[in-house]
Amino acid sequence: MHPILFAIGHVHIYCFSIFLILSWLVFSFLFWRELRRSGVDEDKIFDLMFYATMVGVVASRVAFVVFHWELFRDTWLRTIAIWVQPGFSLYGAVIGALLTLIFLSRKEKVRLGTVLDAFALSFPGALLVGLIGGLLDGTVVGKISRLPWAVRYVGQISRRHPIQIYEIIACILIFVFLWVLSQKSSKEKWPYGLVGVWFFLLFSLLMFPLEFAKDSRVYCTLSANQWILIALFAEALGAFYVRGGGREALRPIPNKIKQFFIKVFGGIYAKFSKRRSL
Repeated sequence: MHPILFAIGHVHIYCFSIFLILSWLVFSFLFWRELRRSGVDEDKIFDLMFYATMVGVVASRVAFVVFHWELFRDTWLRTIAIWVQPGFSLYGAVIGALLTLIFLSRKEKVRLGTVLDAFALSFPGALLVGLIGGLLDGTVVGKISRLPWAVRYVGQISRRHPIQIYEIIACILIFVFLWVLSQKSSKEKWPYGLVGVWFFLLFSLLMFPLEFAKDSRVYCTLSANQWILIALFAEALGAFYVRGGGREALRPIPNKIKQFFIKVFGGIYAKFSKRRSL
Protein backbone atom coordinates (compact mmCIF):
# COMPACT_ATOMS: atom_id res chain seq x y z
CA MET A 1 0.00 0.00 0.00
CA HIS A 2 1.11 3.56 -0.72
CA PRO A 3 -1.41 5.93 0.91
CA ILE A 4 0.70 9.12 0.66
CA LEU A 5 1.42 10.18 -2.91
CA PHE A 6 3.88 12.89 -1.89
CA ALA A 7 4.48 15.40 0.90
CA ILE A 8 5.33 19.09 0.94
CA GLY A 9 6.70 19.82 4.38
CA HIS A 10 4.02 18.78 6.86
CA VAL A 11 1.32 18.69 4.16
CA HIS A 12 0.57 15.20 2.87
CA ILE A 13 -1.17 14.56 -0.45
CA TYR A 14 -2.99 11.24 -0.29
CA CYS A 15 -3.41 8.86 -3.20
CA PHE A 16 -7.09 8.26 -2.49
CA SER A 17 -7.88 11.99 -2.60
CA ILE A 18 -6.15 12.45 -5.95
CA PHE A 19 -7.74 9.36 -7.48
CA LEU A 20 -11.15 10.39 -6.14
CA ILE A 21 -10.87 13.68 -8.01
CA LEU A 22 -9.66 11.86 -11.13
CA SER A 23 -12.60 9.48 -10.80
CA TRP A 24 -15.05 12.37 -10.76
CA LEU A 25 -13.36 13.94 -13.80
CA VAL A 26 -13.58 10.66 -15.73
CA PHE A 27 -17.25 10.27 -14.88
CA SER A 28 -18.08 13.90 -15.74
CA PHE A 29 -16.37 13.72 -19.13
CA LEU A 30 -17.91 10.39 -20.13
CA PHE A 31 -21.35 11.38 -18.84
CA TRP A 32 -21.18 14.68 -20.76
CA ARG A 33 -20.01 12.95 -23.93
CA GLU A 34 -22.79 10.35 -23.89
CA LEU A 35 -25.53 12.92 -23.30
CA ARG A 36 -24.14 15.23 -25.98
CA ARG A 37 -24.26 12.35 -28.43
CA SER A 38 -27.95 12.03 -27.58
CA GLY A 39 -28.53 15.70 -28.30
CA VAL A 40 -29.05 16.92 -24.73
CA ASP A 41 -28.46 20.65 -24.20
CA GLU A 42 -25.18 21.65 -22.51
CA ASP A 43 -26.90 23.64 -19.76
CA LYS A 44 -29.09 20.70 -18.82
CA ILE A 45 -26.07 18.38 -18.72
CA PHE A 46 -24.28 20.77 -16.38
CA ASP A 47 -27.30 20.94 -14.06
CA LEU A 48 -27.55 17.15 -13.97
CA MET A 49 -23.86 16.69 -13.18
CA PHE A 50 -23.61 19.55 -10.67
CA TYR A 51 -26.62 18.66 -8.51
CA ALA A 52 -26.03 14.91 -8.75
CA THR A 53 -22.46 15.50 -7.52
CA MET A 54 -23.54 17.70 -4.62
CA VAL A 55 -26.27 15.34 -3.45
CA GLY A 56 -24.02 12.32 -4.01
CA VAL A 57 -21.28 13.74 -1.75
CA VAL A 58 -23.75 14.56 1.03
CA ALA A 59 -25.52 11.19 0.74
CA SER A 60 -22.16 9.41 0.77
CA ARG A 61 -21.17 11.07 4.05
CA VAL A 62 -24.61 10.57 5.63
CA ALA A 63 -24.61 6.87 4.76
CA PHE A 64 -21.14 6.43 6.26
CA VAL A 65 -22.19 8.18 9.49
CA VAL A 66 -25.37 6.09 9.78
CA PHE A 67 -23.57 2.77 9.39
CA HIS A 68 -20.54 3.76 11.51
CA TRP A 69 -22.29 5.69 14.24
CA GLU A 70 -19.93 4.42 16.93
CA LEU A 71 -17.22 6.66 15.44
CA PHE A 72 -19.34 9.76 16.07
CA ARG A 73 -20.71 9.11 19.55
CA ASP A 74 -18.41 11.58 21.28
CA THR A 75 -19.51 14.62 19.32
CA TRP A 76 -21.73 15.25 16.31
CA LEU A 77 -19.18 17.74 14.99
CA ARG A 78 -17.18 14.81 13.64
CA THR A 79 -19.94 14.18 11.11
CA ILE A 80 -18.93 17.33 9.23
CA ALA A 81 -15.25 17.38 10.22
CA ILE A 82 -14.05 15.08 7.45
CA TRP A 83 -10.41 15.93 8.18
CA VAL A 84 -10.87 14.58 11.73
CA GLN A 85 -12.93 11.48 10.93
CA PRO A 86 -12.77 10.71 7.19
CA GLY A 87 -15.13 8.27 5.55
CA PHE A 88 -17.58 8.04 2.66
CA SER A 89 -19.97 5.41 1.36
CA LEU A 90 -19.79 4.54 -2.34
CA TYR A 91 -23.30 3.13 -2.46
CA GLY A 92 -24.69 6.08 -0.55
CA ALA A 93 -23.26 8.34 -3.26
CA VAL A 94 -24.71 6.13 -6.02
CA ILE A 95 -28.21 6.16 -4.53
CA GLY A 96 -28.14 9.91 -3.86
CA ALA A 97 -26.87 10.71 -7.36
CA LEU A 98 -29.37 8.38 -9.05
CA LEU A 99 -32.36 9.84 -7.21
CA THR A 100 -31.18 13.33 -8.15
CA LEU A 101 -30.76 12.36 -11.81
CA ILE A 102 -34.24 10.81 -11.88
CA PHE A 103 -35.80 13.91 -10.35
CA LEU A 104 -33.92 16.39 -12.55
CA SER A 105 -34.45 14.41 -15.76
CA ARG A 106 -38.17 14.88 -15.32
CA LYS A 107 -37.85 18.52 -14.30
CA GLU A 108 -35.53 19.37 -17.21
CA LYS A 109 -37.56 17.20 -19.63
CA VAL A 110 -34.61 14.97 -20.46
CA ARG A 111 -35.43 11.38 -21.38
CA LEU A 112 -34.73 9.24 -18.31
CA GLY A 113 -33.58 6.28 -20.37
CA THR A 114 -30.92 8.44 -22.02
CA VAL A 115 -29.65 9.60 -18.63
CA LEU A 116 -29.46 6.05 -17.26
CA ASP A 117 -27.65 4.83 -20.37
CA ALA A 118 -25.12 7.66 -19.98
CA PHE A 119 -24.67 6.81 -16.29
CA ALA A 120 -24.13 3.14 -17.10
CA LEU A 121 -21.46 3.91 -19.69
CA SER A 122 -19.68 6.43 -17.43
CA PHE A 123 -19.73 4.93 -13.95
CA PRO A 124 -17.61 1.75 -14.46
CA GLY A 125 -14.61 3.69 -15.78
CA ALA A 126 -14.85 6.24 -12.97
CA LEU A 127 -15.21 3.50 -10.37
CA LEU A 128 -12.17 1.72 -11.79
CA VAL A 129 -10.04 4.83 -11.21
CA GLY A 130 -11.42 5.23 -7.68
CA LEU A 131 -10.72 1.58 -6.85
CA ILE A 132 -7.08 1.99 -7.86
CA GLY A 133 -6.86 4.85 -5.37
CA GLY A 134 -8.56 2.70 -2.74
CA LEU A 135 -6.08 -0.10 -3.41
CA LEU A 136 -3.12 2.22 -2.89
CA ASP A 137 -4.68 3.74 0.22
CA GLY A 138 -5.95 0.48 1.75
CA THR A 139 -9.34 2.01 2.56
CA VAL A 140 -11.19 -1.33 2.45
CA VAL A 141 -9.87 -4.34 4.33
CA GLY A 142 -10.62 -7.87 3.20
CA LYS A 143 -11.34 -10.78 5.48
CA ILE A 144 -8.61 -13.17 6.53
CA SER A 145 -8.01 -15.78 3.87
CA ARG A 146 -5.84 -18.85 3.33
CA LEU A 147 -5.82 -18.38 -0.43
CA PRO A 148 -2.28 -18.30 -1.89
CA TRP A 149 -2.87 -14.97 -3.69
CA ALA A 150 -4.18 -13.13 -0.63
CA VAL A 151 -2.23 -10.04 0.37
CA ARG A 152 0.08 -9.96 3.40
CA TYR A 153 -0.45 -6.63 5.16
CA VAL A 154 2.44 -4.85 6.87
CA GLY A 155 2.64 -5.73 10.56
CA GLN A 156 0.15 -8.57 10.32
CA ILE A 157 0.78 -12.29 10.13
CA SER A 158 -2.54 -13.21 8.58
CA ARG A 159 -3.30 -12.90 4.89
CA ARG A 160 -6.38 -11.05 3.68
CA HIS A 161 -8.46 -10.97 0.52
CA PRO A 162 -7.26 -8.24 -1.91
CA ILE A 163 -10.84 -7.03 -2.25
CA GLN A 164 -9.98 -3.97 -4.36
CA ILE A 165 -8.30 -6.21 -6.93
CA TYR A 166 -11.43 -8.36 -7.11
CA GLU A 167 -13.55 -5.24 -7.63
CA ILE A 168 -11.18 -3.87 -10.28
CA ILE A 169 -11.50 -7.12 -12.24
CA ALA A 170 -15.30 -6.92 -11.90
CA CYS A 171 -15.29 -3.31 -13.17
CA ILE A 172 -13.20 -4.28 -16.20
CA LEU A 173 -15.65 -7.08 -17.03
CA ILE A 174 -18.61 -4.71 -16.67
CA PHE A 175 -16.91 -2.05 -18.80
CA VAL A 176 -16.16 -4.51 -21.64
CA PHE A 177 -19.64 -6.04 -21.51
CA LEU A 178 -21.37 -2.65 -21.60
CA TRP A 179 -19.19 -1.43 -24.45
CA VAL A 180 -20.19 -4.45 -26.55
CA LEU A 181 -23.80 -4.01 -25.48
CA SER A 182 -23.84 -0.31 -26.36
CA GLN A 183 -22.57 -1.09 -29.86
CA LYS A 184 -25.32 -3.64 -30.31
CA SER A 185 -27.86 -1.23 -28.84
CA SER A 186 -26.96 1.54 -31.30
CA LYS A 187 -26.99 -0.82 -34.27
CA GLU A 188 -30.32 -2.46 -33.45
CA LYS A 189 -32.00 0.71 -32.06
CA TRP A 190 -32.78 -0.68 -28.63
CA PRO A 191 -35.17 1.26 -26.35
CA TYR A 192 -33.58 4.04 -24.33
CA GLY A 193 -32.50 2.95 -20.86
CA LEU A 194 -32.01 -0.71 -21.63
CA VAL A 195 -28.22 -0.50 -21.44
CA GLY A 196 -28.62 1.19 -18.06
CA VAL A 197 -30.83 -1.63 -16.84
CA TRP A 198 -28.26 -4.19 -17.91
CA PHE A 199 -25.58 -2.25 -16.04
CA PHE A 200 -27.47 -2.31 -12.74
CA LEU A 201 -28.25 -6.01 -13.12
CA LEU A 202 -24.63 -6.95 -13.87
CA PHE A 203 -23.17 -4.55 -11.29
CA SER A 204 -25.41 -5.94 -8.55
CA LEU A 205 -24.73 -9.56 -9.45
CA LEU A 206 -20.93 -9.15 -9.53
CA MET A 207 -20.50 -6.89 -6.52
CA PHE A 208 -22.90 -8.76 -4.21
CA PRO A 209 -20.70 -11.86 -3.66
CA LEU A 210 -17.56 -9.73 -3.32
CA GLU A 211 -19.05 -8.10 -0.22
CA PHE A 212 -18.63 -11.41 1.60
CA ALA A 213 -14.84 -11.00 1.30
CA LYS A 214 -14.88 -7.58 3.03
CA ASP A 215 -14.23 -7.16 6.72
CA SER A 216 -17.45 -5.29 7.52
CA ARG A 217 -20.39 -5.63 9.89
CA VAL A 218 -23.56 -7.39 8.83
CA TYR A 219 -27.25 -6.65 9.28
CA CYS A 220 -29.45 -9.77 9.25
CA THR A 221 -26.58 -11.86 7.77
CA LEU A 222 -25.86 -9.30 4.99
CA SER A 223 -23.88 -6.06 4.88
CA ALA A 224 -25.49 -2.67 4.27
CA ASN A 225 -23.94 -2.60 0.79
CA GLN A 226 -25.51 -5.94 -0.04
CA TRP A 227 -28.98 -4.71 0.95
CA ILE A 228 -28.48 -1.71 -1.34
CA LEU A 229 -27.36 -4.00 -4.17
CA ILE A 230 -30.48 -6.12 -3.68
CA ALA A 231 -32.59 -2.96 -4.00
CA LEU A 232 -30.77 -1.94 -7.19
CA PHE A 233 -31.24 -5.41 -8.64
CA ALA A 234 -34.95 -5.36 -7.79
CA GLU A 235 -35.39 -1.97 -9.46
CA ALA A 236 -33.63 -3.22 -12.60
CA LEU A 237 -35.93 -6.24 -12.68
CA GLY A 238 -38.85 -3.84 -12.35
CA ALA A 239 -37.65 -2.05 -15.48
CA PHE A 240 -37.56 -5.32 -17.41
CA TYR A 241 -41.00 -6.14 -16.04
CA VAL A 242 -42.51 -2.94 -17.42
CA ARG A 243 -40.74 -3.22 -20.76
CA GLY A 244 -41.84 -6.84 -21.15
CA GLY A 245 -45.53 -6.02 -20.94
CA GLY A 246 -45.97 -7.14 -17.36
CA ARG A 247 -48.88 -4.78 -16.85
CA GLU A 248 -51.07 -6.98 -19.02
CA ALA A 249 -50.56 -9.84 -16.57
CA LEU A 250 -52.09 -7.69 -13.82
CA ARG A 251 -55.54 -7.51 -15.42
CA PRO A 252 -57.11 -10.27 -13.23
CA ILE A 253 -55.85 -8.55 -10.04
CA PRO A 254 -58.22 -6.20 -8.16
CA ASN A 255 -57.92 -2.59 -9.27
CA LYS A 256 -56.34 -1.15 -6.08
CA ILE A 257 -53.59 -3.77 -6.00
CA LYS A 258 -53.03 -3.38 -9.74
CA GLN A 259 -52.67 0.39 -9.44
CA PHE A 260 -50.16 -0.08 -6.62
CA PHE A 261 -47.92 -2.30 -8.77
CA ILE A 262 -48.22 0.05 -11.74
CA LYS A 263 -47.28 3.00 -9.55
CA VAL A 264 -44.25 1.25 -8.05
CA PHE A 265 -42.87 -0.36 -11.21
CA GLY A 266 -44.24 1.83 -13.96
CA GLY A 267 -43.66 5.39 -12.83
CA ILE A 268 -39.90 5.52 -13.16
CA TYR A 269 -39.55 3.31 -16.22
CA ALA A 270 -42.44 4.58 -18.33
CA LYS A 271 -40.14 5.90 -21.07
CA PHE A 272 -38.16 2.70 -21.59
CA SER A 273 -40.54 1.34 -24.23
CA LYS A 274 -39.70 4.15 -26.68
CA ARG A 275 -37.41 2.92 -29.43
CA ARG A 276 -34.64 5.04 -30.84
CA SER A 277 -35.37 6.92 -34.01
CA LEU A 278 -33.63 5.78 -37.15
